[in-house]
Amino acid sequence: MKRTIIMLFIIAASKCTAACTFNGNGDNKDHPKANYNADSTWKWGGLISLNFSQVAIGEYWAAGGLSSYSLTSLVRLYANYKKGKMTFDNNFDMGYGIIKQGKLSSLSSQKWLKSDDKFEANSKIGRQIKNKKASVTALVNFKSQIAPGFNYPDQSKLTSNFLAPGYLVFGAGVDMKPNKNLSVFIAPFSSGKITMVNDQALADSGSFGVKPAIRSASGDLISHGSRLRVEFGGFLKILYKKEKLSTNVDSPLYDISFQSNLDLFSNYMSSPQNVDINWGMMIGMRVNKFVTVTVTTNLIYDNDVGFLIEEIDSGGNVTGTHLGPRVQLKEVLGVGFSYNF
Repeated sequence: MKRTIIMLFIIAASKCTAACTFNGNGDNKDHPKANYNADSTWKWGGLISLNFSQVAIGEYWAAGGLSSYSLTSLVRLYANYKKGKMTFDNNFDMGYGIIKQGKLSSLSSQKWLKSDDKFEANSKIGRQIKNKKASVTALVNFKSQIAPGFNYPDQSKLTSNFLAPGYLVFGAGVDMKPNKNLSVFIAPFSSGKITMVNDQALADSGSFGVKPAIRSASGDLISHGSRLRVEFGGFLKILYKKEKLSTNVDSPLYDISFQSNLDLFSNYMSSPQNVDINWGMMIGMRVNKFVTVTVTTNLIYDNDVGFLIEEIDSGGNVTGTHLGPRVQLKEVLGVGFSYNF
């Protein structure tokens, strides 16, 4: 599975060509300054990045450490359509990374471990109202992951899988665009969230907020846990994207891009004060046409996702454990091949 994913990224990167814009008449214009103000226009493009790192530590190395190989990949695609007052915006993000570490002499026999896994798609359709900077909009957002996840270094305990969890958020509201870089979508009373746990063992344990299995006093299964959880509430999505931080070609900021994506959801049906937070950021710094440095971060807080927390007394002794929510944070730094199209 992992080797197949890696090969797909390499093949996709090798086949990327120049930017293209399609207008409503089906004409193909390769020039990057194609006219996007036509009555009917498609605008599409994206970024593909593939990064590799390697550390080799010999048998005798006083500072200690472990040898490692790591591979991370990132795919960002968008396809936007505009006709008159109607707009249809789509974007897709996928990131995947693997790592192998251990003593140099035994590195070849070590297993690849997952270090990054992201799969997200967004679609938004809207119609401009009298104020050209605002639209009545419907939005669909989907998040999941590609491969199974484990409680490393214990690879016998599955903690997640494809569509376990999967999150589908949908709603209708107002999308405000005060400038070309900022978009604020707000649906205060008309949003839904569906949590999918397409793994029965995880569903039976009540992972990701679904109802757990019902068991007898002796532990025998009476009924399986639910694979779906439906919530209703308010949704806020703030997207800021800046392709070049400086307009001065000679400035070092000219080849640095930035993107921030913040999603907030409140479940009005249960504990609306516990707002779900998903905040991702990316900074891309271009060295030359094909080499870039990318930094991505992701912060998540979901009151329905529990972690095993140790209870410690004043003397520092562990007195027990319980499940509770925690802030989740991930950061990925990559240096390697990338291509914008």
